[in-house]
Amino acid sequence: MKYRRCRICGNPLIVARLNRWMPNGTIVSVGDARIRQVFFEADLLPEIRRRISEGLGFPVNRIFYEAERNAVRVVVEALLDSAAKRFTLRIPPFRRGVVHFFHDLAALTGTTYSRTLSYRPGSYGEALLRNPWDIDLMAAVVLGAFEALEKRPLRALWKEMEDGYLLRVEVVESKPEHSARLEVDFPPVKGGDYRHHHCPRCGLPLPLRNLEWREDEGIILDRRRGIRMINWEAHSVRLVTRELVRELGEVVVPIIVEAEREHTLRMLEDLGMRGFTEEERGQLLQEMLSILPLYGYGLATEVEFTSGGILRVWIDNPYDEYLLAGRMAAYYQAMEGRKARVEWAFQGPSTASYLLSPEED
Repeated sequence: MKYRRCRICGNPLIVARLNRWMPNGTIVSVGDARIRQVFFEADLLPEIRRRISEGLGFPVNRIFYEAERNAVRVVVEALLDSAAKRFTLRIPPFRRGVVHFFHDLAALTGTTYSRTLSYRPGSYGEALLRNPWDIDLMAAVVLGAFEALEKRPLRALWKEMEDGYLLRVEVVESKPEHSARLEVDFPPVKGGDYRHHHCPRCGLPLPLRNLEWREDEGIILDRRRGIRMINWEAHSVRLVTRELVRELGEVVVPIIVEAEREHTLRMLEDLGMRGFTEEERGQLLQEMLSILPLYGYGLATEVEFTSGGILRVWIDNPYDEYLLAGRMAAYYQAMEGRKARVEWAFQGPSTASYLLSPEED
């Protein structure tokens, strides 16, 4: 399987056909503009899960699993939601065609390489996965996709093999009771006037040339850093963090923020975006904030920097306020050379305000 590439920027043309970079800091699905997309490091969610599990002394896999499962189900239902598609999906050969599309989508998003081993519509399916970004979360992804296709609850079972993972999904009577709490909503978004530097041929933002799609491996690589990325729907990320806070309390918030701060700081160091002079500080901040709309995180609409090292940033359409808090803390540290205390609040349903100040010794 090889995607056709743009002759100018080299990115897969299918990325431009399925996604649209909006002037308000979001990336949306062409098929349903409610569905937001983001790019983030593949190990971010597993790292947050590990830190919270270790910090609290018990595993929190269930929250991550059910959030991914439900978010993917909603996204795939939106992709399949038309009278014509619903009719054709009653016919088994067409369902197998959709399963083939699932494989293509997994490779395109950089989450895994997969192929069908067996599939009996309405009963079960088995697939071989190679290079899953996280096998537990990938099982939840496949489960959600098949629940959208089959319109029935399923369960997933997997085992490691010499050449990858064998994943089986099969129909069951009902979902776990706690899964019903983790349903996706679509928060309102504001308009914007940000202008990306687009490829003149395919229309994708030109900085995406730094990413390399390896579709035969199911991987997206940031070639500047050798770091694996995934292009994923934003709703499960937001669902995960909200459920973690709702169920486990505010104690998890610093863990989430710190994980993202460290990830972002490593990225900035790898890209040489640290150690600027005071005169170059404004340019550095502008470059760092331009990453937000490129990856679908939101749009910084106003910035204030005052004496005493106080920075305030307003972000429209934040994909997740906790992760953006960690990212803003890393931006501050790269700019000021010292750690920041970060506070935030929503200014209406679609704007978050971040206040950063020097962390007290």
